[in-house]
Amino acid sequence: MSQLVIKFLNVGQGDSTHIVLPNGDHMLVDINLDPKSRGIDVIQYLADQLPDGEDSQRLAYFVNTHPHDDHIRGCGQLGNQFEIGEMWESGHRLDCDEGENEQYDKFIALTEDMEEDDALYQPCSSSETYAEIDGVTFHVFRPSRHVRLDKNMTAEEKKNRIHDECMVLKMSYAGRSVMITGDSHLDAWKSIIKHYDDDLLKCNVLRSSHHCSRTFFKQRCEDDEAWTEHLDVLDPDVIVVSVGSENTHDHPHDDMLDEYESRVGVDNVLRTDERFTVVLTIDDDGTMTWEMDDEDFQAEYELPEPEDDGNDDGGSGARRRGTEGALATAARIVSKTRLGDKSPTA
Repeated sequence: MSQLVIKFLNVGQGDSTHIVLPNGDHMLVDINLDPKSRGIDVIQYLADQLPDGEDSQRLAYFVNTHPHDDHIRGCGQLGNQFEIGEMWESGHRLDCDEGENEQYDKFIALTEDMEEDDALYQPCSSSETYAEIDGVTFHVFRPSRHVRLDKNMTAEEKKNRIHDECMVLKMSYAGRSVMITGDSHLDAWKSIIKHYDDDLLKCNVLRSSHHCSRTFFKQRCEDDEAWTEHLDVLDPDVIVVSVGSENTHDHPHDDMLDEYESRVGVDNVLRTDERFTVVLTIDDDGTMTWEMDDEDFQAEYELPEPEDDGNDDGGSGARRRGTEGALATAARIVSKTRLGDKSPTA
């Protein structure tokens, strides 16, 4: 039986998704190393997962939705330790001078290495299929253009410009689909639903944008008017939230979390700060199987907590929700293997 395995890794306050394609190729969408919020060591985890390549272990595809630290932290180690076949990235460039942002410097170095090997791709939005790999179809709905920031913009303008053009990627297999949204904001989605058919945008699983920030459906403040037409179109059954157990942004925002839960039910909103790494397996007959709550896996790969530097990260004030009976309407849950075991397709 062929399978698509999607692992929403618990990387603290950031994003990283490990995908094992039916042909055994491995893809990583974004990377973050965050010991402050109980994130796992993605590099060590991949070292236990990836197959051998010509000179080192091979990661067939690395995809970056946008070059902010919580989506690129670890790029240097990734490129140094593994053989990367292709890199798909947004094409966005920050206004940092070399030496100003260490994580961004390492990201740029990786893009330059990939470009030298003719393996760097910068997809733009299109209704056409971007790629099809062994029955898995990829669509890219954002960016509509590549962003170049300049120093005349305010910090808020810079952040919003990148988020508004953050890569939005949908993968479909066996009649099921998963939408990865990066940190895309509501202005991006107002454009997306205007330009694409509802049927193309609908998904079974939504990877919550921006760690369950309200900027997905409000301009900025909690009291701002909510816009939810995109959620009507997406109409997911399950929503996965990647969020750090302690973060300075108050993620997940209560109003965004309430909106998600009102649509799919409390038990079908899966948070990595509560459920650790969340794994979805899609069989070639469309059966969806979920695995989560693997405390042994979390303990094995969790990054060591840094020494106290006197900087109180505060906390998210996150609410712990009940999870009994989770996903009863969306898929069945089994626990066949530990999450750290290699996929049978690898």
